[in-house]
Amino acid sequence: MNIQKTSTGFCGASMRKFILHNNRETKYMIETCNKLSGLLGEPTSTIVELTKNSDMKRFSFLQKMVNKYNFQNKDNITSNPESVLNIYSMVEKPTPMHFSIVSKTKDSFESIEKIFSLANDEKTLEFVQDVQYGALKDSDFTSKIIIDMLSSKNRDKYINNAKNYTSYLKLHADNKEAISNLDKLIDSGKFSKLRSDAQLAVKNLMKKQNMKVAMAGKTSNLEAAYTSERESFLNKIVNNFIPRKKEPTDATKNTVVDMYKTLNAENTKLRYEIMDKFKYNRNDKTAEIVEMKILFDRIDKDKDAKKFVQKAIIKDLKIPSIAELNEVLDTVPLKKANVFFNNAKRIIEQASGEERKTALVKELENPFFKAKEPQKKAKIIRMYSPYERQEGFLSKTARFIENKINQFIYNHLAA
Repeated sequence: MNIQKTSTGFCGASMRKFILHNNRETKYMIETCNKLSGLLGEPTSTIVELTKNSDMKRFSFLQKMVNKYNFQNKDNITSNPESVLNIYSMVEKPTPMHFSIVSKTKDSFESIEKIFSLANDEKTLEFVQDVQYGALKDSDFTSKIIIDMLSSKNRDKYINNAKNYTSYLKLHADNKEAISNLDKLIDSGKFSKLRSDAQLAVKNLMKKQNMKVAMAGKTSNLEAAYTSERESFLNKIVNNFIPRKKEPTDATKNTVVDMYKTLNAENTKLRYEIMDKFKYNRNDKTAEIVEMKILFDRIDKDKDAKKFVQKAIIKDLKIPSIAELNEVLDTVPLKKANVFFNNAKRIIEQASGEERKTALVKELENPFFKAKEPQKKAKIIRMYSPYERQEGFLSKTARFIENKINQFIYNHLAA
């Protein structure tokens, strides 16, 4: 009996708290309805009747919309108050996405009402929210474009494969006819995600001041051959070989475009290594761009030239410019030079001019070449060159043996 009284007393206390809480909540909602009716210009009875079975979450959704409606009026964005009430009636269980979409929509509640009438499931709401936050973030036509996408016969394509159209939307975010034009492209089979991606990437690339100066007038060429790897390659050339404020000649731009177009998976690594090796040289860099294309074309076609250049990078050949490297490739017998590379390296780093040219042909099998007039202009070569230091007996012997082995290898290849 005592247990029953205790239990009854406890339940009674809980019920009183529940009733008190509900009374406070009801009072709060009635007071708020009065405020909302004033802001919307609708009778309080209409708001009370509309919200009488609402939970606090749905009621909060109405509050958010009315507050936005009030601020829009201050910003001269005209909305029909009936649209606010229609949205409330339509959305029985508002989610965070509903709140977010209302918050992010810049124009009238008629647009929001239309969006919610077309986006009545979670997947579509996610699509709307993602487009608002992403591709159309800064557009003045966000709502129209979203409504057009959701009303289109291609609606399912847009919702199910949204990433396919992100670049297009970013490119055409300021065109209120964007979706009408996109529908036509899809229907005619002319829509290309790759093309949109390329156009957007090049558009963003050309926002950089140095790129804008360096490649002015070449946008269409860059778009036509665009890949992300070629973009990185182009950045490297422009940043390291083209003056920042002086626009290069059209011929130089065309040379850069040609190198950009011919970049591929096979030649990327070596091209990057060549640019890294020579980006600090102080010669005329415009001239070096021309020489760079000559070198790239050659090593793409000539395996012996490619092998020699690879060795020049691996063994850190001290040579001051791409132009001089091209001169060496024009002079030296490459098959033989690849076998006797250390001898060729010694000649290149010690001699210059006619002495170098002659020695690269006649002295390739000489492991102990010494220039008559060591070159003086390249301080970096003299700084790092080991050839002026005294060599010990063991070092000379090792070089002699290496050379004998190379002679055997070369004679075998020649046979």
